[in-house]
Amino acid sequence: MLFLAQSEIAREVDNAFAWIGGISVVLLVGITIAMIYFVVRFRRGRNPKPTQIEGNTKLEVTWIVIPTVLVLFMFYKGYGGFKMMRNVPGDAMVVEVQAAQWYWSFHYPRQGITSDKLYAPVDRPVKLELHAAEDDVVHSFYLPAFRVKEDCVPGRDTYLWFQAEKEGTYNVFCAEYCGLDHSSMITELVVLSDEGYDQWIEEQLALKNKPVEIEVAMDPESEDIKACDAPTLYATYCISCHGPEGRGGLIEDARDFTAPVGWKRSAKIPDIFRTLSEGIEGTRMRSFVNLRPWDRFALAHYVAAFNQGPKPTSSEEEIAKLVEDYRIGEVVEAAQTIPVEEAMRLIAEEAGRGE
Repeated sequence: MLFLAQSEIAREVDNAFAWIGGISVVLLVGITIAMIYFVVRFRRGRNPKPTQIEGNTKLEVTWIVIPTVLVLFMFYKGYGGFKMMRNVPGDAMVVEVQAAQWYWSFHYPRQGITSDKLYAPVDRPVKLELHAAEDDVVHSFYLPAFRVKEDCVPGRDTYLWFQAEKEGTYNVFCAEYCGLDHSSMITELVVLSDEGYDQWIEEQLALKNKPVEIEVAMDPESEDIKACDAPTLYATYCISCHGPEGRGGLIEDARDFTAPVGWKRSAKIPDIFRTLSEGIEGTRMRSFVNLRPWDRFALAHYVAAFNQGPKPTSSEEEIAKLVEDYRIGEVVEAAQTIPVEEAMRLIAEEAGRGE
């Protein structure tokens, strides 16, 4: 699905490139033939004595008018696609995209959930609001199958939109060289049916709102921690700086997880959880608060396992303080959603009672 056009925008872009490419080929062939003709026709053997050539007004005007018309036509074809890309439908679903070295993160503000892949319903416009932290670098969000690409510039919000016509999985690349693991900054767009998308949302809300049992979360062998797939989380968010063996050094000041000393906080699970939740000021270690608490605990256990020294033990006071600071274990009620039509009806009824 990498090369086939999967949206109206993609077909518009392909059409513009076809016209521009076709005109370029015609001009290339025409100019090349004319050059060969003039080389043969006016070679030295046939014209031993050079003669002055006077201007030809009709030819010059023609040569100005025709390229001008062609260039304006190519601009017109290209502008049609550009205008479509920048005019987002009013009913577009909004997804916030965070770009960072070297991963993509997708936040669904209406539901308050976050994922490392982009999920979208088929036949529904989706607006992507693109962000990059001010201390990061320029990235570029690129959906090849949809022919849309937009830079994620630190400190400046940008956007793009698309509408998938078929269910399936599509590649998402970073199209701007952004450093060490630029080539690994790859994820996927998963296009689902309306029913499949609603089911995915319900599953994510259930996972997000699942209360953390601190005794279970502090046990690296518990089923809930194992279900979080910490190796994949580490490979997505940590490996580019800290390496597959946790020795760090891939970027400046990246922590060597195998060393028992020198930690900004400590190698205890509560402190690693705090670091994942808050980041470390003045360093490249940013917050991963977008991850669920369960995922942060699983990642903390995975990181702590690299430590080749004595394993530090967390005190009951440290665990209790962590629970208090991050309100761990509190039950969060899932947001209730209703169809737009029903919401409008309720608003109209409420307005009528006010009269």
